[in-house]
Amino acid sequence: MTLPTHLMAGLVLGKITGNYSLSLAGAVLVDADHIFSYTKAKILFRPKELWRTLTDKNDPYGDQRYFLHNFFVFILITGTSAFINLQTGLIVGLAYLSHLILDALDDADYFPFFPNKKINLRGPIGYFSKSEFVFALFFLLIYVLI
Repeated sequence: MTLPTHLMAGLVLGKITGNYSLSLAGAVLVDADHIFSYTKAKILFRPKELWRTLTDKNDPYGDQRYFLHNFFVFILITGTSAFINLQTGLIVGLAYLSHLILDALDDADYFPFFPNKKINLRGPIGYFSKSEFVFALFFLLIYVLI
């Protein structure tokens, strides 16, 4: 999923938990591993190539969904957060899990057990598609209604 969809999920969780900063951070910062990929590929400051990569469901570099998109890293970060503060850990865990679930729902490559790239799930929602846009609007509607 793209950034707007993750943002909407974070907003909904923020409204439910009362902690917007943790919810938004947990839902969005998982994609920080993309920055490593873009830097390694030397496209971070090349707008046309970066846009092409951001809007393409295929990962030309094979490492955009990297270590932060790993279920075991999710458990480690959530567990560490919960050990420090249970409420914080629960919010971070819910937001992080929302990110992983949303990424699993799109039809881009998804490797939940990095570095094992043999597991390749493709979800029903097109990456950067009208259906993802509708999905993000659905989150916005939930946010407004609750």
